[in-house]
Amino acid sequence: MPKSKKNKPVVKVDYDIFIKGETIDLCVPSDDKWVLDQWYRWFNRDEVTAYLAQGIYPNTLKSQKAFYDTLGNNDSRIVLLIKPKDYDGFVGVVSLSSINLVHRQCDFALVIGKKLNRSGSMYYGLEAKALMTQHAIEKLGLERINSSQIIELVKWQKWQILLGYQIEGLLRNKFRKGNKTFDVLMSSCLLKDYNKLIKTRGGKLWPGKSKFLKLIQNLPKSSLIDDMLTWLPQKQKQYWSKVFSSGKL
Repeated sequence: MPKSKKNKPVVKVDYDIFIKGETIDLCVPSDDKWVLDQWYRWFNRDEVTAYLAQGIYPNTLKSQKAFYDTLGNNDSRIVLLIKPKDYDGFVGVVSLSSINLVHRQCDFALVIGKKLNRSGSMYYGLEAKALMTQHAIEKLGLERINSSQIIELVKWQKWQILLGYQIEGLLRNKFRKGNKTFDVLMSSCLLKDYNKLIKTRGGKLWPGKSKFLKLIQNLPKSSLIDDMLTWLPQKQKQYWSKVFSSGKL
């Protein structure tokens, strides 16, 4: 938020809310300097970009403005900034990209750029995903939202089932950062699974933070992801050996 000069009244900021939520609101980005100044700095922080393509080259105010300028006439992407209800500023960005109205699907992405040490902050990203998923299906008429995270974020993946996202597979060594490679978990939310959830939640995908916490606590100790990460490598190794046994390579 812009700071007022001494002895001058603080100017109330219009955050241009596009989607209202419980713990957060999703706001339309602008090219105001105070907005870009928050946004671009996130991608210069190691703790934010550790598992992102960004962070290899410095991000600048100018380059963030250039990215913002691409959004104006781009019907294949929706980008919104995450503003907590109890915080005067933004903490992240969420997007739907590769929006295809013929195939009725898109890709979901989210970055938390500023972590707040306060009660309820764990829900910011989760509610943002719920709100964007509902927008994709209810407003855009999409029937599949694709999502992916590297395997180190497996806890986040395990919680996605509560928002309708089912695990679909593992991409081996899909992501590289420097000299390290990472496997990537793939998931998606389909219209049929979304419909099952909102029927039990009063027409909303986000059930409320109290209810969501109870749902997390009631998740099975062993998830489908745990099972897949156990048997898939074993099956792959066994099948490889079977196909290329006895010097058939």
